[in-house]
Amino acid sequence: MDISIVIPEFANPFAALWWAFTHGGFIIVIIALGYGFWWIYLQAIQIRFLTRRRYVLLAIDVPKENEQTPKAVEHIFSHFSGIYRQANLVEKYVHGYVQLAISVELVSLGGYIQYLVRCPAEHRDLVEAAIYAQYPEAEISEVEDYAFQVAPKFPNDEYDVWASELELTNKEAYPIRTYPLWEHPLTQTFLDPMAALLEVLARLREGEQIWLQWVIRPPANDRWRERGLDLINKLIGAKVKPKRGALDVLVDTPSNVLIGTYETITRTLFEPTSVTQRQENGPPSLMQHLAPNVRAVVEGIGIKISKTGFQTKGRFVYLGRKDVFDRTRVNAIFGALRQFASMDMNGFKPDKKMKTKRNYFRVEQREAVLKRRIILGYRDRSLWAGRSTYVLNIEELASVWHFPVRTVKAPLVKKTEAKRGEPPSALPLGQLPERPATPTMSSPGPAIAPGPTRGAAPENLPVA
Repeated sequence: MDISIVIPEFANPFAALWWAFTHGGFIIVIIALGYGFWWIYLQAIQIRFLTRRRYVLLAIDVPKENEQTPKAVEHIFSHFSGIYRQANLVEKYVHGYVQLAISVELVSLGGYIQYLVRCPAEHRDLVEAAIYAQYPEAEISEVEDYAFQVAPKFPNDEYDVWASELELTNKEAYPIRTYPLWEHPLTQTFLDPMAALLEVLARLREGEQIWLQWVIRPPANDRWRERGLDLINKLIGAKVKPKRGALDVLVDTPSNVLIGTYETITRTLFEPTSVTQRQENGPPSLMQHLAPNVRAVVEGIGIKISKTGFQTKGRFVYLGRKDVFDRTRVNAIFGALRQFASMDMNGFKPDKKMKTKRNYFRVEQREAVLKRRIILGYRDRSLWAGRSTYVLNIEELASVWHFPVRTVKAPLVKKTEAKRGEPPSALPLGQLPERPATPTMSSPGPAIAPGPTRGAAPENLPVA
């Protein structure tokens, strides 16, 4: 009996599509529609989850005499990984839980430079504890969001904008140049890579602003490390057994039995010599024969995947009034970021598809759309908006965002005004005077002053 399917010939393409749909094609359509509705549902509950979160923007005033190296900031980023949370299925697919992110930012408003951290309000204590642990004399205060002071409406009669997302020049497994390379091995002198960037930011005039943002969150898995290990094995020529799934094992079982039987029978007749065995096995890798630059790349990848990583998105915005807008500021910023680039490894560059520079046709309209997209993504500190993200480890993040060391003479970086400290341990304590009654509307009086700041002694403490 012939059971072959005869496909009729159709002169009308719609008739052909209908025939395919009624003969099993509807299953593919149902699967596609189901996936689409599932994706829309996930997007809706995740957006609802994120919009219900409250965020705070913290301004960090660095100590005047900062003797800490970026290693201290590396510890801060390591502490930030504590925001990671493993959600269960109900939290993911009913409540829409999404791993929250932290944004570290460096901005210059007319030459006034400020370090900022934007985090979920529920993680504010974690962020402040991480910073105070390394910089006890730092001052942290909540401020208004500067990014909302400019309306994302373009073309704009008053302001012009050049903005871009920052992408890597190579695969994410390759590291950028990090801060240990700026320390002289003999004199132990640290040439801070932030010096050039802060110098550019300090030269802005009134009406100019530069925003530099790194949005980070712990990755959901360790696949980025696995890709790094695969790249190392490829570079050193290591013999790696291919990864096999359960289906591969089931399919290969009969052939493995036959091959094993054949080798057992022939091994008794033809015993291979040690030379033959060495030729078949070969060296485990070619690491000892690598060129010096390739060896350095392998070591750099190994160091990168050995440290905590963060899923990262970088953004850069230059904003200025049209009468003072200077396009060379953009070149200066990317020149400063080029310090972190290495020809054999990695670096930063503006994303071609997410930068406000277009050519040939409808240039103004296309640039206006991109300006709005990037500004909105910056304001939301979004990892979704724009292009794909990449992984930077804590050493790389500490290299591109850290407080300047004492040798950096950036005059407009906001710094602490006074040194914090605890009261002397031998300070005699007496009985505190009775606190006056709280004034009421009927009996006006001076308002009660706020309590002492962190680390300060009360003003009315009697001193012998």
